[in-house]
Amino acid sequence: MNAKRQFGLGLLVTGICIALLVRVIDWSATADALASANPWLIGLAVSCLLVSLTFKTARWRLLLPAGAEITTPRLFRILHISFFLNNVLPARLGDVARVALTTRQPGLRFGHVVSSLLTERVVDGLTLLAGFVIVSPLLPLADSYRSWLHIAWAAIGGLVLMGGAIVLGQRLALHRRAGLTLPGRFSWPRRLRDEAASFREGWRQLFARDHVFTIWGCSWAAWLLAFAINYLLMQALHIDAPITVAVLLTCTTNLAMLLPSSPGYVGVFHAAATLSLVPFNIDASPALSFAILAHLVNVVPVSLLGAVFLLANREPLALRRKPAPDPDQTVA
Repeated sequence: MNAKRQFGLGLLVTGICIALLVRVIDWSATADALASANPWLIGLAVSCLLVSLTFKTARWRLLLPAGAEITTPRLFRILHISFFLNNVLPARLGDVARVALTTRQPGLRFGHVVSSLLTERVVDGLTLLAGFVIVSPLLPLADSYRSWLHIAWAAIGGLVLMGGAIVLGQRLALHRRAGLTLPGRFSWPRRLRDEAASFREGWRQLFARDHVFTIWGCSWAAWLLAFAINYLLMQALHIDAPITVAVLLTCTTNLAMLLPSSPGYVGVFHAAATLSLVPFNIDASPALSFAILAHLVNVVPVSLLGAVFLLANREPLALRRKPAPDPDQTVA
């Protein structure tokens, strides 16, 4: 799907979500709920967000080669620049900028960066999946919604089986290929071989003995803080719901952000958060007030920081690496 079609589809999905909310929301009640929000709890939620992103940045550094000349603060700035661009530009161009800026750093190849981002997605997905499985039996759901919980469990079971089958199939394929030899005159271009090697190197960081516990520890710390953010915002709006509902909200909103949408995930985030609260006897208007507040807390601080970092960034957003200095040249 090209960028124009993806952008158009995103606008369509956003429009559908907004139209759905407009039909069921009492906007005056939503405004009243937002006006009565506790600012101290909102500030604490923003602090949790920044600490959570610090843990994610530390994890990202561990997923990159140890010998790369890039610091965690530098990665923190790149991460926020990508968030800012994702929130103001279509087609997730912030992710492209993240790869471009990181690949330009000494000691990093395209394969290193891409594998680190894919590994991030895997770790985040598994962490959220585990969080949902842990809290789902404790959710105070009405009996009429229990069937949806059973569907979710069945879907998770199917995903686990599918993932296991894919991993097993890849291992068998690699084992079979290990005994094969390609014709002597066939060879991949050196650049392609180097990038493939760097991709494998980046993927192996997840299972390295020196890093595996730290990587998963940073991931759990980041997402526990994300759960705390949603719980604090519910408390700020006087929504009476347990921490298990905050975990569910984190899972559903992050899943919704995978769908095509307008920049900043407007519409899909709000619909996912609102619809996730309704089964817990929370009216649609307070639920939407939480969705609006949670969206602002998750988007505005990182976008402001990203804009500042982007303005201070001296490197152009080019995909091409800086040319290496010629060792034969000498300075007069």
